[in-house]
Formats: sequence, C-alpha cells, structure tokens
Amino acid sequence: MKNDEIRRTLRFLQWTALTFILTLGMLLAYDMYRSRAPIKQAQDRLAALKQQDLADAKLSQTVRDLDYLYRSAYFQTKDKQRRGVLLLGIAFFVLCGLFGAEMFVFAPKLKVPRGTGAVPEKERRQLLVFASCGIVVLAAALAVLRIVLVPAETKPAARLADAQGGTPGEKNETGPAAVPTEQIDLLAALEAEKTQWPQFRGSILPNANALPANWDFQEKWNSPVELPGNSSPVIWDDLVFLSGGDGASHAVFCYDANSGELKWKTDAPPPAKMPEVTEDNGYASPTLCVDSKRVYAVFATGEVICLGHDGRTLWHKQLPDPVIMYGYASSPLLLGDKLVVQYDLDEKQTVFALNVFTGETVWKTEREASASWSSPRGFVADGRGMIFTAGNMLAEVFSLDDGKVLWSQECMGGEVATSATSDDGIIYFSNTGAFTGAFRAADGEILYNNEDVPAPDVASPVLCGGQFLLFGSGGTIIAIDAKDGHELYEEDLDNGFYASPVAVGGKVVAVNLDGDLFAFAPGEDKIETEGKYSLGKKVVCVPAFHRGNLILRTSENELICLEPKP
Repeated sequence: MKNDEIRRTLRFLQWTALTFILTLGMLLAYDMYRSRAPIKQAQDRLAALKQQDLADAKLSQTVRDLDYLYRSAYFQTKDKQRRGVLLLGIAFFVLCGLFGAEMFVFAPKLKVPRGTGAVPEKERRQLLVFASCGIVVLAAALAVLRIVLVPAETKPAARLADAQGGTPGEKNETGPAAVPTEQIDLLAALEAEKTQWPQFRGSILPNANALPANWDFQEKWNSPVELPGNSSPVIWDDLVFLSGGDGASHAVFCYDANSGELKWKTDAPPPAKMPEVTEDNGYASPTLCVDSKRVYAVFATGEVICLGHDGRTLWHKQLPDPVIMYGYASSPLLLGDKLVVQYDLDEKQTVFALNVFTGETVWKTEREASASWSSPRGFVADGRGMIFTAGNMLAEVFSLDDGKVLWSQECMGGEVATSATSDDGIIYFSNTGAFTGAFRAADGEILYNNEDVPAPDVASPVLCGGQFLLFGSGGTIIAIDAKDGHELYEEDLDNGFYASPVAVGGKVVAVNLDGDLFAFAPGEDKIETEGKYSLGKKVVCVPAFHRGNLILRTSENELICLEPKP
C-alpha cells in the first residue's frame, strides 16, 4: 500500500511537470511571436522621428525619452524570455528526474520467456540504456528549441572554465605573442601621456594639459572631415587624429594641430562584410588611441588598423563580425605595449589584448555578459596594469598581463553605454538602469550604490574636487560625494550632454548638444559656471586639449580649433 502511494505521488508530479512544460512552452512561444511586431514598429517610429528637425528642443527631448523607453523595454523583454527558456529547461530535467526515480524505485517486472535463457537483469540494463538515450535525445531537442526560439541577442556566451585557473564563466586564451622590437614601460608610457591627449577622454593619469587662458574664444581654424563619424579627436604633439566612415569606405585622418591642414588620409581595407549600424552610431564611433609612434583605430566593421604617424599602415586585424544592435561603438584602451578592445556583441562578449607592434592577440578572455557599448578603463595598482569593464550583467577587472579575471560583481543591468573613471584605488561608475556607485579596485567590494539619483545613459561620469559628477542627456547635472555616495546637489541646464565631460586643471570641461562649451568648478552646494562659449553647432564628441587651445569635432563634419582671444 505504501509503495502504491509513492508511485501515485510520482505519477502526479510527472503529470504536473509535463503540464507546466507544455503551458510555459506555449506561453513563451506566443510571447516571442507577439513581441516581434511592437519592437519593430517602435524601432521604425523612432527612426522616423529622428529624421525630423531635432533642433526643436521639445522634439529632441521626446526622441531621447522614447529611445530610452524603447531600449529599456527591449532588454526587459529579452531578459524575460531568457529566464523563461531557463525555467523550461529546469522543468524538463525535473521531469526526467521523476521518471528516473520511478524507474529505479519501482523496477519493472520482467517476463522471462520459457526456454530462451534470457536473464531479467540483462533486460533491465537494456531498458536503462534505452531510457538514457531517450533523455539525451530530449535534452538535445530542448537545446535546439532554445537556439531556435531565443534571438541571438539574448544568447549568453557558453560557461567555460579557464584551463589555467580562471573563474567560471570565462574562457581565457593566451597565444604566443610576438617578441616586440622595443620595450615599453607601462608607467613611463602613462606618465608621458599626461601632457598629450592620447585616447578617449585624454590620459589615464590626471591630465597635465593647460586650461585656456580665458573662456572667450575665437576660431583659429576650421577644417572639413571627409567622412562622418563620432570618434573624438586625439592628439600627440602637433598631430590630430580621428576616424570617419560610411557604408562605402572608412579611413583615418591626420591634421596639423597648428594650422588645421590635412596632412594625410589612410583608407582601411574593405571588410569582408559590412554590418548594419544606426545613423546615430555610424561606422566610426570608437575614439582612436595614439602613442609617440603609432595610431590605432577600431571601426564598427570589426577592423583594427595601426598606422605610423606618417600614415603608413603597420598592421591590420579583422575581429569577428560585430553583430550588435545600433552598431559597435566601444573605444579601445592603450596600456603600454597592449591595445585592449572590449568586444561585447549580441552573441559573444570578449576582451582582446593586441600586441601594439604586430596586432597579434596576446590574450583574449570570453565571459558571460551581453551586448554593451561601454569602453574599458585602465588603471595601475601595485605596479600592475589592470582593466575595468562594465557590461550589461557584470562589472569586472582583468589583469593586463594575462587577461585573467581578478574580480567580478554581478550588479549591472539595463543597457550599458557609459564608461568608468578611477582615482586612488577606487573605481566609479554610473549608467541608467545599471549601477551608480564605487568599487574598491583591489577586490571589487562595492563601497556604495546610490539608487536614488537619475543616472546618465550616454555621457560618462567624471571626478573632480572630491565630487562624482553625472551629466544627463536631459541637461541635469548631479553631484555625489565621492567618499560616501550621498547626493550633494542637482543643477538643470537647458540642454543635455552626449559628449563625456573631462577634468583638467581642477575644472570640468563639458559641451552639450547645442554646442555650448562650459568650464565648471564644483562647489559645496552647486556647480559654478566659470566659463561658457556657444559654438552654435551640435557636438557629441569629447573636446581635446592642445597647448591651451581646444579642438572639437562637430556633428556637421567639421574639425574646429578654438583659441582664447587675447
């Protein structure tokens, strides 16, 4: 009697699990089918609105708000579907376990034909073999179902353990790096960059460029850029570099910082496949990196090209096809003899370290994340180079030497596009829907997380005067105490910021979408505007500093040098 009750209970649980699987499977398939049309319609509607006159402040704000709501809904939908498939898989294996429990607890009565000499135990082993094969086939069918039903953008990278002791969820490959023709000391290289403007947002160490003598500017020169792009200008000595591209070609440009003369243009080789990008992102959003001898460019095509200061191509590398919504936009990071590329695509997320002399992959680390547009942040701790990355799931720090994950925090979410900043062993980060706070660089401990302030979605935050400053795309500036994370004050400006602000000479320099160029000084209870100059042209790129002048790229495909009036 007791055995009958156990069997009835197992049968009831089996039918319950089967009903759950069928019901969830149908709901999941219906939800995926139903969500495709609204997402496509919203995307088309946004594209149509962006074709209108965005000089209208109200329309521009509406487009930004709708774009944020669309992106949030998109990722929430995909996350929900991914969790549904995961739950479906768990229920399937529960069902298999219930069948297995019944099989082993209640062994079937095997009839032995007379005269055959068949052994019941042999028949039982055959039954177990057939049952095991059935489970494998069903598991394979579920895997195929997951691949078919879940869009590429929601498929996480496979969980692989590093053979050399990496943490679960990453795959680290260290290939034979070519012997460099010269040695680059990391600390010396970073020190030399302080007086230049070598990569996204300037130097990694506090920048030593001089501020303009005053904030009343005149145009020193204005040069057209042949190809469109959102890459910000970078400078080494008297050379200005930036990239541009469209559906037909993409190139690196070099201008004379003193005269604005185009010194050379070098076309990148045509890619094997041209990816789809949005008009806002384009093919040349990643900002270049430059050192004393070479300039490095990454395009939305997945191409990486290294040139000499004379425009000669030194090496060229093609990364995997960059399939990512909006288009690839993460800027590379230069750390001594390695060029670091955060390559977060829809289907696979990888951090590459390339040899600056040859372009060969020194190491690459695959990890479980999802698509993002954030750029990596470099810093040095105890004489070692380290790399911070923020994705749509994880905040992580990698070793520059071998790419191993030193720590990881699963605290991110939403759609990550901003980049971190760091100082004195602390990493600061803020992005809408993700995280606003600070990590201890040594071990990743979260020092604070302020969930009450509106976070930026495009412009990266900046540190200045002990304040962690957030510049929103709606025009809001929020100051947070860098020590404990509490809000100090909030200011509202007429228009928002897409270009990331930078800290130079104890001031914050920022340019908004109207082309208003500001010099801010953080105060105790407000941010003081110490200078304002209206360029009158839309700007989404970070301004660069050169010998007391400012060099900006406008959305009208101009490169402009501003010098203070005497």
